[in-house]
Amino acid sequence: MSSDEGKLIKMADGGYCLEAIVADDRQTVGCMVGLKSEEPPGSSLQLDIFLKGGNKNTIEPGAFIREWHFWKGGQQVTVYSGSRDGSGTYALYDTASARLIEKLTEPSEESTLPQWAKSRAQIQDESVPMSAVLTQERTKWIGKILRQTGKIKPGMRRSDLIKVFTTEGGVSNRFQRTYVHVECPYIKVNVTFKAARDESNTLTEDPGDIIESISQPYLAGSVMD
Repeated sequence: MSSDEGKLIKMADGGYCLEAIVADDRQTVGCMVGLKSEEPPGSSLQLDIFLKGGNKNTIEPGAFIREWHFWKGGQQVTVYSGSRDGSGTYALYDTASARLIEKLTEPSEESTLPQWAKSRAQIQDESVPMSAVLTQERTKWIGKILRQTGKIKPGMRRSDLIKVFTTEGGVSNRFQRTYVHVECPYIKVNVTFKAARDESNTLTEDPGDIIESISQPYLAGSVMD
């Protein structure tokens, strides 16, 4: 992290940011400002943009901010806002001036959105290559994962498990932990263990610990400590 980036983050860290994101230019920070305590948790009607040099712009779309992200490396910012139960509005702003550049109502088909209005997740999803051959290969790969997982049985050791799975964040101890597949962090199993030795030590994991149970593999998002 550069010193300028650190200063910007410190500027934005006023105890009221629900979410702070540094733009790709490393010179712009967006801060989604929290509302008063009586409002629903996680609600925001205001986005503050901190710029290099100490300047700050405020964007208030007039409705709850559902999602926002920087565009063009931080030169612009997209704000998707609206009521919790109704349709939303997409707006594109210039970060240097907070000037509204473009605005549109939520279409019936998400795929028809212009690139600037699409969320990072949507852009990532659309970038995944698709073909009949690739579908077959992905099916084969899933089959491989299921066979690998099926070979891990109660009575085997932690050392056998970690050939296929690795640890992730979240609450855990020596006797129970969620593991993720080494080839995909979204494929998970929950495992319980019996200590091989020194049972009173609940923190230090022993490769010889015995697997007592292992769940079926399942899909879930990544967990960070």
